[in-house]
Amino acid sequence: MKKASLNDRLEKEQEKLRKLGEEALKNGIPLTQDEEFMAQNRKVDALVVKVIKEKERNRKKQQER
Repeated sequence: MKKASLNDRLEKEQEKLRKLGEEALKNGIPLTQDEEFMAQNRKVDALVVKVIKEKERNRKKQQER
């Protein structure tokens, strides 16, 4: 997957997470008890890991040159 599209996807999922968080807090629900928020949080975490791995891969390629 291209880095730009991975970053775009991450931004989109982070925005969704932010909205879910705001909604939960507005309704007085602790974030850790909101299933939808926690599921989205795990999704964002997985994307962050992918972005970091991609950056690391690119860094190693640059060093090999």
